[in-house]
Amino acid sequence: LASRVRDAIMLVRGRAADSIPADVRERALISRTLGYPPDDSGDLVEDYRRITRRARLVMERVFYGE
Repeated sequence: LASRVRDAIMLVRGRAADSIPADVRERALISRTLGYPPDDSGDLVEDYRRITRRARLVMERVFYGE
């Protein structure tokens, strides 16, 4: 997902970035590029946060034994 978001940001902005933009218009364009319904960029943010939290938990368990 992180790679897909990065690629969509590159398409929308024309330059690389690693975080979802705070600007609502840019975020809406990025979410549409990723196939989310129109005018619902909140789902993108929720999905991104949920998936990255899970990835962090896995990383901590695998690398730090927590």
